[in-house]
Amino acid sequence: MLKNLKHSVLIILIVIILFFISMPLLASKQFSNKITPVVRMENINKLKYRKWSGLGMGLFSTKNSSEFDEYVDILLVNGFTELRIGLPDYTDTTYIAQTKAAIVRAVAKGAKVIWGICSGQNLITAESWVNFRAAILDTAQWAQDNGVYEFLIGNEEEMKVDGTTMTVAQLIINLKEVATEVKQIFTNGNVAYSCWAIKIDEWIAAGKGNIDILASNIFMGGDGFYDNHWKTLINKLVNAFGSEGTYLTEFAPSYSSLDDYSEDEAMQAEAVNEMIEYIEASGITRALYFVWKCDDFGVMKDNGTYRFLWDHALLNSGSEKFTAVPTINTISLLNTIALVPK
Repeated sequence: MLKNLKHSVLIILIVIILFFISMPLLASKQFSNKITPVVRMENINKLKYRKWSGLGMGLFSTKNSSEFDEYVDILLVNGFTELRIGLPDYTDTTYIAQTKAAIVRAVAKGAKVIWGICSGQNLITAESWVNFRAAILDTAQWAQDNGVYEFLIGNEEEMKVDGTTMTVAQLIINLKEVATEVKQIFTNGNVAYSCWAIKIDEWIAAGKGNIDILASNIFMGGDGFYDNHWKTLINKLVNAFGSEGTYLTEFAPSYSSLDDYSEDEAMQAEAVNEMIEYIEASGITRALYFVWKCDDFGVMKDNGTYRFLWDHALLNSGSEKFTAVPTINTISLLNTIALVPK
C-alpha cells in the first residue's frame, strides 16, 4: 500500500514537472503566428537605420480615409517621418477639406506633416493675387492650430503668372512679403517655398528674404532629355542658400514619368540611388521623394504593387543593399506588438 502510494506521488510529480516544462513551448507555439510579423517589423527597423535619414515622402490625401491612413502607417514604420501632403488649389474647397482631415489624422499618428496651399491651375494676376494671398494667410492659421510641421506658401507659382500684370520678379517680391506675414502666424516650424527649378537663378538674384527655406522640385531629366543639369541646380541652391536653407520638396528620375527615364524598374531604382547619393553628398539634409502612389511616378502603382525602387533604392539607399518586406497589412502588424510576451 505504501509502495503504491509512493509510486503514485512520483507519477504526480513527474506530470507536474512535465507540465511546467511544456508551458513555455506551448506558449511559443500559440504565439508563433503573432511573432512572425514582429520579426518583420524588427527587420524593417534595422533597415531604416541603413538608409539616408534625410529621406521623406510626398503623398496625396485620398477620398478613402482608411486607405490614406494605411499609407501613413507604412511610411512611418519604414522610417519616413517627414510627409509632404499634396498642396491643394486654394479655390478647391472640397479638396482642401479632404486634405485637412487627412492631415489631422497623420499628425495624430506622429507624422511631421509639410503642407500649405498653392494656386493650382489658376492664373496669377495682380487681381487674383489678392485672393491667393488671403488663402495663404488663412491656411497658415489652420496649419498652426493643427500641428503642421512646416508650412509651404506655394509650389512652383512662377509658371502660373500672366507675365503682364504679374511678372516673376513681382511674384518673388509678393511671396517674400507674404512669408513675413505668415511667420507672425505660423510658429510651429519653418516657412518654406518650393520654387520652379527653371527660376532658381531669379531667386538667387533676389534672395529669399524672410522665407526660412527656399526649396525646389528637381528631377533627373524628362521627355527623353537626360544630362547632369539636375546636379547643377542642386549645387546652385546649396551655394546660394546653404545646406540648411534649402532642400528638395520633390525629387525623382524624370518630371514626365519614371517610365520616361526607363521602363526597366531596376534602372529606375539605380537612378534614384544616384540622386540620393548626390543629394546627401551636397550637404542638403532633407529630400522628399515624389510620390508615394501614382502609376506614372509612384513607389506604389495604382494596382497596389510596389516598384523595384521601394526595396532597392528608397529603403536601402547607400552602399549596402538589403531587402525589406514591405507590407500593406501594417495596422495588424503594429497591433501585434502588444501581444508578444515581454
